[in-house]
Amino acid sequence: MSTTDVETVLSQEEIQSRKRNAEAAEIEIDVDAPEPPSKKALRRAKRVKSATKDDLKGVESSSQTTSTPAPSSQDPPKRSPYGIWIGNLTFTTTKDDLIRFLTEKSKGLVHQDHITRVHLPQGPPKHGKAMNKGFSYVDFSTEDSLGAALQLSEGLLGGRRVLIKNAKDFGGRPDRKKDQEEVQTKAASKRIFVGNLDFDTTVEDLESHFEACGPISHTHMATFEDSGKCKGFAWIEFEQLASAEAAMRGWVEAGETSTSSSSGTRLDKHRIWLGKINGRKLRMEFAEDKATRYQKRFGKNAKGTRAADDDGQQDEAIREVDDEGVSTPKSSEEKRANRKRAGGKYAEETVQRLTGAIIESKGQKMVFD
Repeated sequence: MSTTDVETVLSQEEIQSRKRNAEAAEIEIDVDAPEPPSKKALRRAKRVKSATKDDLKGVESSSQTTSTPAPSSQDPPKRSPYGIWIGNLTFTTTKDDLIRFLTEKSKGLVHQDHITRVHLPQGPPKHGKAMNKGFSYVDFSTEDSLGAALQLSEGLLGGRRVLIKNAKDFGGRPDRKKDQEEVQTKAASKRIFVGNLDFDTTVEDLESHFEACGPISHTHMATFEDSGKCKGFAWIEFEQLASAEAAMRGWVEAGETSTSSSSGTRLDKHRIWLGKINGRKLRMEFAEDKATRYQKRFGKNAKGTRAADDDGQQDEAIREVDDEGVSTPKSSEEKRANRKRAGGKYAEETVQRLTGAIIESKGQKMVFD
C-alpha cells in the first residue's frame, strides 16, 4: 500500500469520526431558565458595584479623619437669591454689553461689583461669529441692585427693547409702564401719517394696501430729489373719518364668505391686517388737519420770523455795519419798513428765483477798445 492510499484511508476515518461525534452530541435547552443578562445590564451592574466600593472607601476615610475637609476650588459657587432674566437680546450681545447696560442705564444704582454672575448661553456660530441664544441670567449680591435692574425693563439694548424679569418669576411679559406707552395726543382726522416705509415703496403700493379701509382722496409721499424713491414716510388722506380710524386700528373686516357644514351654511368674516408692508412694521398716527397745520406755520401764533420780530428776540442777531465799521442793531420797525418797501416778505429778486421766472439782468456792459 502506498503512502497516498494510507493518507486517503486516514482522512476518511477522520470524517466518519466527526460525523459520529456530531450525531452523538445533543443540544439541551431549558425553557424555564432565566434570560441571561445583556451587555448593557452587565455594564450597569459593574458601575453600581464600583460606586458602592467608592462610597465604602469614603466612609472609612471619613471615620478615620476627625477634621472636615476644606471645599475644593472646583465646586460651583453658591447662587445668589437675587437674580434676573433678560430676554429679547440680539444674538451678537456679549457679557460686556450686558454689564455696561446695567451699570450705565441704572445711573449708578447698579455697580459692577454687585454683579456676581452673568450666564449668557451660547448658540451655534454663524459666519464664524459667536452667537448667543437671545436671553441671559444675571445675579446680584444685594436686593437693591435687583430692584434697580428690574426698572430697566423695556430699555433699548442693541436697538431692541429687552425684557427683564425676576429669575423666580415664570409669568409672561409684564405690563408696560405708563411713561413708555405710546399715547396718541393728536385728534382723529381723515389724514394719517405712515412711517418706517421701505425705500422701494411706491404710491400705488400704499393705496393698494390701504384701499380696504375705504376710498382715498390723496396720497403724498416724501421722495428723494435725485432718485425719486421714497424717503420712508408718507401721508394718506381718506374721504371718510371712519376709514382713517380703521387704518389706525390696524385691521379691517373683509367680505363675508359662505361655508357649508353639517349644521348648515355659515357666513364667516376674516380680518385684513394693515400693520406691515414688505415685512416692515409701520408707524402710524393721526396727522394734523391742513388748516390746523397752516395756522401753526403761518398764522398769528406761528413761531416763525414774524413772531420773533414782534417779540424782539432776534434784534440782537441781525446787525448793520455803518461806514466807520461799527455794528448797530437793526430795530424791528426798520425791518418792517424794509419789508414793506420790498413789496412783501421776500424781495422781488427772491420771488422771481423761487417761482422760476426770468430775472432781468442788471449788470454793466463792458466795452473793449
